[in-house]
Amino acid sequence: MKKLDRYLLGQALGPLLFGLILYSSLAVISVTLPRLQWVVGTPLGQLFFWLLLQMPTALVQTLPVALVLAVILTFGRMATSNELQAIQAGGVSFRRASIIFVYIGAVLTAAGLIMNEQVLPITNARVGNMYWQLTTGGGSGLWRLAAQDIPISGYKLYFASADPKTDELRNVRIQSWQDKRQTVIFAQKARFTDGGLELFNYQLDTVDFNSLNQEFPSNDERLKAFIINHNAAVSEGNSLTITTSESYEDLITRFSQGGFEDSRSISEALEDSKNTSLSDTERRQARVLFQRKIAEPFANLSLLLIAVPLSLLYAANRGVAFGLSLVVTLIWYVLFTIGQLFAQSGAVPVWIGVWSANVFLSFIGLYLLIYRTRRA
Repeated sequence: MKKLDRYLLGQALGPLLFGLILYSSLAVISVTLPRLQWVVGTPLGQLFFWLLLQMPTALVQTLPVALVLAVILTFGRMATSNELQAIQAGGVSFRRASIIFVYIGAVLTAAGLIMNEQVLPITNARVGNMYWQLTTGGGSGLWRLAAQDIPISGYKLYFASADPKTDELRNVRIQSWQDKRQTVIFAQKARFTDGGLELFNYQLDTVDFNSLNQEFPSNDERLKAFIINHNAAVSEGNSLTITTSESYEDLITRFSQGGFEDSRSISEALEDSKNTSLSDTERRQARVLFQRKIAEPFANLSLLLIAVPLSLLYAANRGVAFGLSLVVTLIWYVLFTIGQLFAQSGAVPVWIGVWSANVFLSFIGLYLLIYRTRRA
């Protein structure tokens, strides 16, 4: 790394860290405020830990915003103090001076992708589960999932109620389809374990609806062909464990209607987007989530393209720099949100809806760069 790169990196790191702390804190506060009335009175240590668990998601969302602020502040100050003119007079092109910010944008993009794949699935699941622990005085939020058909590892899970203290599920039904063959498991109670979902006092039945369209000598023969399997627990102590890839914390986060961030990783969202056991709507939701978890980190590079020329053309002071960064961020966020809504509704292909904000601002940034070069 040359002396110029080290100098620019030193100038940018301060605003970048400041922006990350500022914007991520505001993001956490904005999420917490609507729930404040429900968490007031909880122990400060637990409340602080719950807020801390939300920081990784906030950091991924605000990395592009902080980078825009860092670029506009750094280049804007250097332009007004004639440092950029001095650098160019020394034979260093503006393109060469911008390389260090491209490296920073690439590192932040990679960091965002890694966090979306490995960190956020853990922290987001903990956030959703811990919220119900704080607001109900113990237990998890499994009771919030009662009377719903919850997709879980190729099955649909339904239970009538859940004990908020012990998390024991009651009157459980699990079903799955393979073509016209249906498997249904009924259980009086169930609980989540490390190995999956353990069912007690269960009954397992598999039926084949294809058999109803076939000819048989008698109804008894038809019934035998229709009921492929019938199995029940021998005693109340017998149990059956269904292996699941999702933890109960994942399910609480996704289906408790608490408004929490989805806990699926990039690879899990991709798997769900291809899972034929899910409905069309659920698969589309998974495709939108998959594309969003990739497009969001790449916004670091897209917004970088527009931040560089704006810093040279308009960032005369710190106040203007802050204003420009907020305007750029607001435009990107609005376009990004609208694109996801269109993608989710099916009005446009998923990849177009999710990536339209990044592509649009990239083209605007390239136009401003060309305009700035010609003007110089």
